[in-house]
Amino acid sequence: MNLRLLLPFDNFKLLTQLTQDEVRNRIESVTEPRKSFRLISKKSEKPYQGKLVSDSFVISRIISGRNSFLPVIKGNISAYAGRTEISIRMRPVVAVLIFMTFWLGAVGFVCVGIIVSGILQFRQLTIHSFSPVALIPFGMFAFGYGLLILSYRAESHKSKTYLKQLLEAEEYQE
Repeated sequence: MNLRLLLPFDNFKLLTQLTQDEVRNRIESVTEPRKSFRLISKKSEKPYQGKLVSDSFVISRIISGRNSFLPVIKGNISAYAGRTEISIRMRPVVAVLIFMTFWLGAVGFVCVGIIVSGILQFRQLTIHSFSPVALIPFGMFAFGYGLLILSYRAESHKSKTYLKQLLEAEEYQE
């Protein structure tokens, strides 16, 4: 089982026949400068926002509406065996990571407490009935984790597919 699928991070490499300049030009052609405030009604002509500096870039998808789980895409462009390699790292925004770490940590701590309490007081649980209210923290943990992973994976898949198509690239493993 690939444990990396359980975390909201992606690291992969794309290999293309395009030159480094062509890759930079293509990324620049679909990226506009980041705006601190974007009107929802105004449709952007480019699908990404961010910046491209020399052989590296930091971009994120422009969407209508709001999705806190959009990945931040950091990439480096380099030559590799007569072709061009684009090393890409995707992750959620740092504020989202901090909030979700707090959420999952706090609720997970309560879940562990319930499990330990249940083990230590098992005899009393068999005599008295089990309270379904004790399952609420487990549901909160599952909801938070599911929201993080499913929302992030959906958005990262869209960006990965788009970049592969834009750069006429294939993913490879070292």
